[in-house]
Amino acid sequence: MVLAVTPSGWDNRGMAPRDLSLGRTFDEVAADYDRFRPRYPSQAFEDLGEMAGLDAHSRILEVGCGPGVATEALMARGWSVLAVEPGAELARVALEKFDSRRFDVDVATFDEWDPRGRRFDLVVSATAYHWVDPEIRWRKAAEVLDEGGHLALLTNEALAEGSFHDFMELTRDRRLASGVNDRDDAYDTEELRSVIDGASADIGALWEALSAQGSEVVAGDLFAAPEVRLYRWSNTYSTAEALGLLATYSRYLVMDRTRREQLFAQLAQVADDDFAGRLQRRYVTVMAVAARA
Repeated sequence: MVLAVTPSGWDNRGMAPRDLSLGRTFDEVAADYDRFRPRYPSQAFEDLGEMAGLDAHSRILEVGCGPGVATEALMARGWSVLAVEPGAELARVALEKFDSRRFDVDVATFDEWDPRGRRFDLVVSATAYHWVDPEIRWRKAAEVLDEGGHLALLTNEALAEGSFHDFMELTRDRRLASGVNDRDDAYDTEELRSVIDGASADIGALWEALSAQGSEVVAGDLFAAPEVRLYRWSNTYSTAEALGLLATYSRYLVMDRTRREQLFAQLAQVADDDFAGRLQRRYVTVMAVAARA
């Protein structure tokens, strides 16, 4: 299901700055990240190809490819990709998965990466751009894009519905008691529509609204107003898969190992006893595509 979103104004104040160093924790669980993190609807990449005018000769830069979760869909369409990924183990997993004639990785943060004069038709990032310094990300993306190029950002947002959400609500107190810096990551559909509608005049404002870094830096006149599309879908997890997914998020990765194991044992019991070991998570994938101004 694809939903259209229209632009409006947006205001952001009073958000605590995100600890960008937490983005480096994923390298510790590269294989599990590849196994458990949700993919993205294939229709989003079909639409991206049309919106950005991509073909087999297009030059694509992926920021924060991880183990290649979104790269799979890019490569499946015959496109060639250069990725920038700070995690050496994540990069290794991605390199093993794809044809080296059409895929390569520079191991670096996008903040520090040297493009060496290379220019691209598309800069794309899936559930990773919030780890790039807000003071750098919009300017640098514009600098490496050729005339007529586009910036495309994707993220999977969980919806406040389905048994996975019920499970998270039921176990919230347990997670808080274990010292997890917990927050409500799930939206109801109308709330998500409102957040996006209020921020979609500027791709920088939109990404801050969806994944707050405590920054008021927006894309401004570097990019045109983005076209935003939403895709509803769902996935069902076993208890082991649900806990495997949670274990790839930074707020669990930074926990003391023993404490995390104790917490996950409690969560597993709830999933098995109250949900028969089957948890449906409903998602909306948000894709924003903005032309370089």
